Amino acid sequence: MNHPQTRYRHLALVTLAALFTACGGKIESTPADAGASSCTGSEATTERLFLQQVSSTRAIVKWRGPADTLCFGTAQAALGQQVVAATTETGHKEAVLTGLSPDTQYFYSVGGAPAAPTGQYFSTAPVTGELPADGNTHIWIIGDSGTVGSGLPPEAPNVRDGFLAYNAANGNENLDLFLMLGDNAYLEGTDKQYQEAVFDVYPDLLNKVALWPTIGNHEMGSFGISTSADINSYTTNDPDETATYMPYLDIFTLPTQGEAGGVASGTEQYYSFDHGNIHIVCLDSQVAIRDDTNREAMKSWLVQDLSANTADWTIVIYHHPPYTKGSHDSDDPRDDLGGIDQPIFDIREQFIPLFEQHGVDIAYAGHSHSYERSWYLNGHYGLSTTFDAATMSEVDGLGQSLNGQDGQIYQQISPGSGVDDKVVYTVAGSSGYLSHMKGVHPANAASLESLGSVVVDVNATTLTARFINQAGTVGDWFRITR
Repeated sequence: MNHPQTRYRHLALVTLAALFTACGGKIESTPADAGASSCTGSEATTERLFLQQVSSTRAIVKWRGPADTLCFGTAQAALGQQVVAATTETGHKEAVLTGLSPDTQYFYSVGGAPAAPTGQYFSTAPVTGELPADGNTHIWIIGDSGTVGSGLPPEAPNVRDGFLAYNAANGNENLDLFLMLGDNAYLEGTDKQYQEAVFDVYPDLLNKVALWPTIGNHEMGSFGISTSADINSYTTNDPDETATYMPYLDIFTLPTQGEAGGVASGTEQYYSFDHGNIHIVCLDSQVAIRDDTNREAMKSWLVQDLSANTADWTIVIYHHPPYTKGSHDSDDPRDDLGGIDQPIFDIREQFIPLFEQHGVDIAYAGHSHSYERSWYLNGHYGLSTTFDAATMSEVDGLGQSLNGQDGQIYQQISPGSGVDDKVVYTVAGSSGYLSHMKGVHPANAASLESLGSVVVDVNATTLTARFINQAGTVGDWFRITR
């Protein structure tokens, strides 16, 4: 199978103990001899500190700064294992922690101190297919959040604080997953813009929960209007930025070989992973989708991945929404700008049928700077004028679309078809700033001009998704039961 062109990081050898892995020749850090005596350093100052690929047995801690060791353990005051990090060509340090126990809290110190700073920890995923000890997986989703430092209205901190207020008022549960829907750093996704819009805005979350992002149009530079299918054609107008390759792919270390579950994609542009009884798929609706060969490769991989999936719940993320009348219109490919919104049509026409055939439950996009949430849909692949609620949504006895709330809760196995063939599609692109909507798409149950983010809570039998506005209150919600 042909995959989109992917450049893997070339890591500098920082210790003779470092071993090559099967991940494209990447050199991984390895634990030193276990024992508290090896953790005799001091906590280091980092420019950015974040978690990647946290699974049930493995995690990656990344940072920038002079320190090249990390100590970790299950007791905050007695860290017992040391890891020597590898250094990437972009100056990131990568410490790969292996042999971890599932559903377990770990504390860590960058610099190798014997004790971890307060608030510096993460929890591993449960065993695949199982629930966490508390019975609930708590997910935060933001889209188009990267406005801080861009000159656009910097609303992301307000949206963040709205989520934190909601969370504090509802049990203050630790996050298990943090998903970003693209346009994570405006206007061109440069390394500097990522520092300002991501690492400086969410430091107290990124050091506790793994970030799983997708590629938006602004990740490809060119002020967000690139229609290139080549990741090496990245361009920026920043004279201090010399990258000709997407900084996104150098900043993040995303699974290519199924390191966190799912079928290996062979590329960081799209991937999947498991977290307990949830399977999550990330698609590249900006670059890979624009080339016929690469798009077919992504579709083929998606079918393989979803066919192998046995999780209770399946979530898909990408950037371009199939049903929107927000700041973008899903009826308009924007031919005046070279077809910048053509991926909307490709997602709707070529990928949504695959979602329906393989039991996807919910799908999230950004791109439009609004909140929009669909009915429980099957079979709507055309323009908004072709939508027929009676045949394309889950309906009541009177032929009216169910809204997923109260007495109209969605059932994963559709009473109408007897199979798991319907999906709720959400546009959550108002986490950084808000734009006026162009109207209301008939496939959508909710359409809000409101800043905010999404919280998804998942247990064995129920998935509940809530839109949380910047005031920390629920603006919309729906539920699916198994």
